[in-house]
Amino acid sequence: MTRRTIGILILLAVVAFYAFGTGFPFFYRLLYATLLVLLIGLAWAWLNLRRLEVQLTRSEHRGQVGGHLEGRIRVISHTRLPKSWLEVAEVTDLPDYSTGRGLALVREQSRTWRIQTYLARRGVYQTGQVEVISRDPFGLFELRRRFLQPQPYIVLPATQPLPDLDSRFANLPSDSRVTRRSDHITTDAASVREYTHGDSLARIHWPSTARMDTLMVKEFDMGISAEAWVLLDLQRGVHLGDPPDNTEELAVTVAASLISRLLELSMPVGLAADGDQTYLLRPDSSPEQQGRLMEALAAVHAQGQTTLERFIYDLQPHLNRFNTLTIVTPSAHSDWIPAVESLRRSGINVAVVLVDPRSFGASADIQFSLDALFMNDTPTYLVKRGQPLNEALRFPVARSSDLTAPVVAAAAREAAR
Repeated sequence: MTRRTIGILILLAVVAFYAFGTGFPFFYRLLYATLLVLLIGLAWAWLNLRRLEVQLTRSEHRGQVGGHLEGRIRVISHTRLPKSWLEVAEVTDLPDYSTGRGLALVREQSRTWRIQTYLARRGVYQTGQVEVISRDPFGLFELRRRFLQPQPYIVLPATQPLPDLDSRFANLPSDSRVTRRSDHITTDAASVREYTHGDSLARIHWPSTARMDTLMVKEFDMGISAEAWVLLDLQRGVHLGDPPDNTEELAVTVAASLISRLLELSMPVGLAADGDQTYLLRPDSSPEQQGRLMEALAAVHAQGQTTLERFIYDLQPHLNRFNTLTIVTPSAHSDWIPAVESLRRSGINVAVVLVDPRSFGASADIQFSLDALFMNDTPTYLVKRGQPLNEALRFPVARSSDLTAPVVAAAAREAAR
């Protein structure tokens, strides 16, 4: 109820009091005129919403951060009476979303327009329901009516292309420094050598045998690991900053970009994340896998109760020595590093992507964690706020002193002045 409506009701009460209290014809006429205006306004607002049809067409039910939510709204009048002072808006919980539009319709007319809004935040939202607000010419009444049923709309996390992704993330065959011999037959033959007692006949390379006139067997390389896992640390308390510019969103973007790149390389990729929900999606390389993983990343939030150390140990039974694991975390604590050492002792290839909490204003010291990971020969990549991911994930951080060297050099130059 608007202030104008309240004022009219107070005026109506005052006029009725004087009309019945004094009996003067003037007050009776004013009372009847006021009642007539109220009835006309209410009838106008009510009739505006009768025999009205609303359509909303949208080709996609999910989008991605950085894209746009698009659609078309059509309002059709099925009556000969004109309709005016209408406002049409889509009902949604998308942040910073506004599609309100005022319009008037003459007899049996339809109006169509395009709606578009920028997608700035990942998540699962409700869209598709349209609300029509009707007002009378005097501005006394405001009636609402909703059309259509709400539908979920998924905003997938942003991704960045990683054409120069370091091959150590998944033992990609482009880097000879990470080539590892395999005692088992794999799809990647590295070289041939002479047959020795105990070699399987399945290893014999017959073209080389015919050419060398002696039995030659193939040596196999690990090549691309059988499966890749991405573990996203979403423990409550280790993330900081306000959305959408915080460590949580950056960590999700890193995980989404890694998944996208590895799937481009035809690798089976899985996701492990423990936030407000626990996700354990096993590696797969099917066309539907990327959609499943991205939808999980769109919905999850940093509300987890399980520590990163505990989560790594819980994931270990699902891993084998043909797997690679990439841990994405902003944690400056070092209590989870022994769990990483346990995985490496099991023959599992592990890489760590550390979202630098200092670039978000934290005073945490991450040098000890970097040194510990370096000493255990764990490739570690440092991602800072605003830094392109392709640049950050191209080479690992060699040691914590590499991070402090520019600062020390700058201090030395300042002292020399």
